Amino acid sequence: MRLGVEETLGALNAALGPGGPVWFKETRARHLRVRDFLAPRRALEARFGDDQVPERVVHAIVGLQGPGVAPVLSCAPTPAGLALQLRRSAVFERVLGAVAAYAAPTVPAAPGPHVVLHCPALRGSPCALRLSQLRAVLVADHLARALHAHRVSVRLVPAVRDPHMPTFLQQLRVDWPAASERAATEALRSRALAELTPARNAEALPPGALGRVYLKELVDERGRTTGYDPNLDSCLVTEDLLAVLAELQQAVQDWAEDSSLGLATAPDAGADSCMVVHVVSCEEEFQQQKLDLVWWKLDDQAPLRQKHLVCGPVKVAGAPGTLTAPEYYELRHAQVCKASALKRGRDLAQDSAWMEIFRVLCVATIKFEMLSTAPQSQLCPHSSASLGPG
Repeated sequence: MRLGVEETLGALNAALGPGGPVWFKETRARHLRVRDFLAPRRALEARFGDDQVPERVVHAIVGLQGPGVAPVLSCAPTPAGLALQLRRSAVFERVLGAVAAYAAPTVPAAPGPHVVLHCPALRGSPCALRLSQLRAVLVADHLARALHAHRVSVRLVPAVRDPHMPTFLQQLRVDWPAASERAATEALRSRALAELTPARNAEALPPGALGRVYLKELVDERGRTTGYDPNLDSCLVTEDLLAVLAELQQAVQDWAEDSSLGLATAPDAGADSCMVVHVVSCEEEFQQQKLDLVWWKLDDQAPLRQKHLVCGPVKVAGAPGTLTAPEYYELRHAQVCKASALKRGRDLAQDSAWMEIFRVLCVATIKFEMLSTAPQSQLCPHSSASLGPG
């Protein structure tokens, strides 16, 4: 059995006797030189009073064994509390001797719901991607990878159709499917035509529009007012909107069909066990709320569990607000190349191996900025001193 932090913490807390958990795993670099776990002094005083921890308890901790419990080297009182150090050579030997077992994700006790991960920003072209939408794309990709690591079934929507988008996503190391064929919209169109409200006062509809659906009553009757914008009133139903809904509908129905063929593992697989997560920029949130409600209105099998992950705005100091995602990529890539040339005293642009390194560094920089910078903080596009390889 592989060693585990949770198993080790459980055994350490049990060794102290009845009471709540006391031990925690040390993570600070300067303390990891002398300890791997710590039971804080104040927590011990609350458990044992002003007396020291009984010697028999300390001996029991040093001799701890059990499934998943890491071997202990020493346990001694310090001003901070009881400090415990593992037999690190033995731990390293155990881990390095079974790397595959530690690299594999833990199998969940029960299969979780299917997840449809929807990122509306990927319906356009790269040149139309604002930086806030780039943040949404990178968050969606990161979330997909995290869910896959926990063996959650994930379907990515939309399949990209713009011919330039796959190349740009490949530059960003984002793995997203490309479109093969469009989902059929006939059933949704028929339902939409039956639900549409006649145009008021001879309202002229734009090309491609079928009519207007009024949403406020739907929000009220379904009790979905919480979290929805109070200004939601109506939505113009267009052929493009029906195509979006058809693709989402198809993603959910495919799992329901797999379940009927015995391919799904969850006993309640189907639309009811499917969660839809919309990863949107703050500018797209209002329109996405409209789309959710129209989906519920036109499709009785639409999943009830729809979540919105709203990504905050991206502010770039000293750069125009019209900066697009490809322009930002090119800016960072040029900075990486320039910083590397300054550090090494020569231009490495002709070396294909170095250029691949520069591309990796550029993507790492962009992902770090987009995933770690708070929305209220600004990115600094001209900060390039530390971008190149050492």
